Amino acid sequence: MENQNKKTLNYPFIILTGFGIVATLIFIFLFVYQLSVGKVRQEALIEFAYPKITPQEYYNELKNVCQKNNFEFREIYIENNYFLVQIYSKDYLQKAKDLSPSVVPLVLVNLSISALPEGTAVVGNNPYLWRVMIENKQVDAFAKDYTELVKLILNDVYYSVKQKKKNI
Repeated sequence: MENQNKKTLNYPFIILTGFGIVATLIFIFLFVYQLSVGKVRQEALIEFAYPKITPQEYYNELKNVCQKNNFEFREIYIENNYFLVQIYSKDYLQKAKDLSPSVVPLVLVNLSISALPEGTAVVGNNPYLWRVMIENKQVDAFAKDYTELVKLILNDVYYSVKQKKKNI
């Protein structure tokens, strides 16, 4: 009678359950980690690829479009088909100074313009990333507006070059 009432532990079941729980936790950690790292990488850079234009054409038109939109344009490094430039808006620079001194660096956008096999690549730092670093609704709105303006300018350059090529 004593042997029948005594319960024995089911060690294979315990071991398999433990491995299952550990494997699930590792999978969730890796999945969440990859998702978060991917999101930060996506938000950190502005990346565009424009077909059928050269980096030189894009660079020249970027100068004109920046001037029309009251953006300052600075050349940092120029090589054959590679351009490293910086653009910023003096108006947004002043607004950023009024908002907070720690917001001012988001106004500077560094752009790398380089050749692709059949077009041009434009890669730059994304001002919207600053919303992660500084938690403030005003900074978030400011960074979002400025980022959208920069993206519009970059796309406007492409469509302006495309329109000029069509007219020729």
